[in-house]
Amino acid sequence: MLKKGIMILTAAAVLLVFIYPYAIQSLNQRDTHSMEDVFPKSYDESRQTFLSYENVLRPKWTNVRHDSFSLNEKDTIDSIKADATEEKENLIMLTGGVHGIEGYAGSAMQSIFVRELAGQLNEKTTGLHIVHAVNPWGMKNERRYNEHNVDLNRNFVYDWNSFDLSQNRNYEELNEFFEREKRVGHMLLHDAGFYSRVAARAVTSGTSAIEQALLTGQYAYPKGVYYGGTKDEPSTAYMKGLFKDILESGYKKIVHIDLHTGYGPRYQMSIFSSSKETMTEKEAEKAFNYPLVFTPDSKDYYVTNGDMTEYFYRLKEELSPEKELYSTTFEFGTLGDGTVASIQSLKRTIEENQLYFNQSGSKKSEDIIHNRYLELFYPSEEKWRKKAAADFKDAVNGVLAYKKILREEEIE
Repeated sequence: MLKKGIMILTAAAVLLVFIYPYAIQSLNQRDTHSMEDVFPKSYDESRQTFLSYENVLRPKWTNVRHDSFSLNEKDTIDSIKADATEEKENLIMLTGGVHGIEGYAGSAMQSIFVRELAGQLNEKTTGLHIVHAVNPWGMKNERRYNEHNVDLNRNFVYDWNSFDLSQNRNYEELNEFFEREKRVGHMLLHDAGFYSRVAARAVTSGTSAIEQALLTGQYAYPKGVYYGGTKDEPSTAYMKGLFKDILESGYKKIVHIDLHTGYGPRYQMSIFSSSKETMTEKEAEKAFNYPLVFTPDSKDYYVTNGDMTEYFYRLKEELSPEKELYSTTFEFGTLGDGTVASIQSLKRTIEENQLYFNQSGSKKSEDIIHNRYLELFYPSEEKWRKKAAADFKDAVNGVLAYKKILREEEIE
């Protein structure tokens, strides 16, 4: 016991000395020198920009329409659809804001696609379907989760009747660590307390248990993090219906890109393939002419329960096995992929949840936690935003060229 106690204290001391300074630097400030024409400042600004795409696309695609699905009295899922003008061969689908707050960067990428990349497509054979924010409440309120605290990318369960809601034993064992049932106090004490707790958990439970408890999603603790719900959320039901309509349409080849932020290297977007991908990591990177592609054989690859792209593939196998589908995730890393960054991501996830359910007696603490969380999913740094935009364009061009959807002159 004494030896374990010494290990815990030592680990805590190391974390406080080496990680705490990293954690507090500039976290109550945001870089205001951003790419203002592309990256939105608010949900309303993002939505108004999205609605303008109908007019932007119409000179090229004659059949363009805006659809709005009401989730409740205040929140809607907006989409723009532009059908191929002659023959329905290819459909490109972009979805954003599944994790609400991530919709801001997703909105920027959709803007880049419509204004800079769509012109490379052959409108005679290629259609578009762009969904603005699958989780509009989360985007408006700058949370990853929806109004029911559900993580929508853990909610696309194929069959709830056969799904085991209690399967995540790791989360059950670590529940008290993830869910802090107390108000957030002074930030110095709050931060010190977290680092001592994470050091203790690393010793007693192991870091792999903490990682697995989060990545796969959990379905038993409604106030917890990464909660996947117990039934289809309205947004999920709508998207499932949309996927069905697309698979039953005349398009033979479908490319679906779901836009996310948070995971991976800070200055290199990742193409994160579904478990159905048959190419190896090296083969995919060569095929797409892109430097970072995660495939099932990749070292850090993982699959989550209730994932949107996994659902799309399974539905395709049931309804339209003859069609060609490529459904993938573009993941824009924010903090980085090292140990320190992983701990910071965990910390910001837990403390945001604590603040949401228990509030704080300090306005300053609230602001710091909120800004940390915002930076976790929507970095304000100019360098990050420029690199994200460049990576997005490279990846889209690489995927569409490999799938033979770009015009031949654009490929050359």
